[in-house]
Amino acid sequence: MLEQELKFFVPESARPGLLTAFDAVRTGSITLNAIYFDTPERDLARSSIALRLRKEGEQWVQTVKLPGPDTLSRIEINHPRPGPELDLSLYQDTPAHAALARYADQIQARYQTRIQRELALIKQGQSELELAYDVGHIESNGLKLLVNELEIELIKGESLTMFEVGQRWLYKHGLILEMRSKSERGDALASLADRRRAKSESLDLTPEQVAAALTRKAYDLPKPHFVDTEDLEQFYSLSATMSLEQVIRNAALLAGVDGIRPDSSRQADYLALMRVGLRRLRSCRKLFKMWLSASEGYANTRLTHYFGLFGQARDHDLVHLEITPLLLQAGMPGPAPEPTPAHLEHDPVQLASAAEFQSLLLSNLQSLICGPTLELNGVPQPEHLIEARISRWFQTIQLRSQRFAQISQDKQHRLRNRIKSLRYCLEFLPSAADKQGLHKVLRECQALIGAVTDVDVALDWYAQHAANPEQAQFARDWLTHARQGRAAHAQHALNALDQHQPQTELLRR
Repeated sequence: MLEQELKFFVPESARPGLLTAFDAVRTGSITLNAIYFDTPERDLARSSIALRLRKEGEQWVQTVKLPGPDTLSRIEINHPRPGPELDLSLYQDTPAHAALARYADQIQARYQTRIQRELALIKQGQSELELAYDVGHIESNGLKLLVNELEIELIKGESLTMFEVGQRWLYKHGLILEMRSKSERGDALASLADRRRAKSESLDLTPEQVAAALTRKAYDLPKPHFVDTEDLEQFYSLSATMSLEQVIRNAALLAGVDGIRPDSSRQADYLALMRVGLRRLRSCRKLFKMWLSASEGYANTRLTHYFGLFGQARDHDLVHLEITPLLLQAGMPGPAPEPTPAHLEHDPVQLASAAEFQSLLLSNLQSLICGPTLELNGVPQPEHLIEARISRWFQTIQLRSQRFAQISQDKQHRLRNRIKSLRYCLEFLPSAADKQGLHKVLRECQALIGAVTDVDVALDWYAQHAANPEQAQFARDWLTHARQGRAAHAQHALNALDQHQPQTELLRR
């Protein structure tokens, strides 16, 4: 059985309205108490496999979930059970057998869930959907993470209908798109308990403290994150979906998923990696621009506006959290600039949690899941055209790099963006395509040019917002000197590009 569903975190302010709306469509309710299993080394979680025993009302059900064809789908195998005893022999003739048999002797209970579920069945056209409003918690060794989410599962029909219904509930109630399953959150909770016990740290934490501990790190794609497929459209779809998932996950953190209230430093981390995800997605779409479907082109255009708005917020974080402390340490006269000046037009937390932006993320996900993503019919050897485009990008980078110190600030900034786009696209190729270590060189060039352009942002900011003429003069002198040194380091790194050439033959194995 293939399960496909959308998940949304329900903010506290949205809960009364959502419950009222649910009253009009509710078809039932059920108590769900589940035990999830894994090995001490988390082997099932590492393979994106979830194994549980769940009491659904009075009936026990054993379930295993395996990765599906896309980020919203899982292969789900259910067996009714007489009680809470795990029986792995049930998977003898299923796709789950090989993975579970390997760890049969090591599998043990790892965490539990306690959920009260309100249910609604919705029919739209030829499609049937189940809405589940879940309230409860996940628990491991006394640590609890609260759950308050809406799931929309496609029972039968078209995936498009699931997205249409999701859009209505998201927009009406201000929901936050959520990519983490309960099993992912439970695994993270159990791992947190393991770490604290290993360090002899207290497990006496409030749910709020647990949520904060579990969201300490912004989400980045795992390394490596290549896409191993010979199908060009599938390569694009998987690469773009991974990039979008990075955006969605960090947007949820920024918007306060699980009720977290991150400080300014944590917000800056979420924002920075959300923009990296946006840049990755824009780079994928730029590489395949000539073949993007109408829905993909439209989704990309709408995201560009928000990329700029979040960029303004990122520049603010850069000045106040990174550059200003260096200036103060160097002796810049005070007073220190306000951390939240009035000139910041859009608050990134409000922007990320706004229904307009969350709806846009859901629209982008719909475009990638429902397709079509590319229009390749009749295109002869598109792989060769992609390779040619990558080669042109790299040649342009090499040409600009040779004269980095002489080109304008604007061209230096554009050079860094070109390097980002090339690097992010190449990183989706299997690692064998980077035999010369080009990815590392591009990453270093991107960072060092970024250090130069960071100074340019700070120069512009202090020219307009310095507290007094003395502060403005100090900032200008110090930053100008810093820029010269950083530019020299960047030029040295850029010189190494002459010894490399991007390897793209794995696009046409």
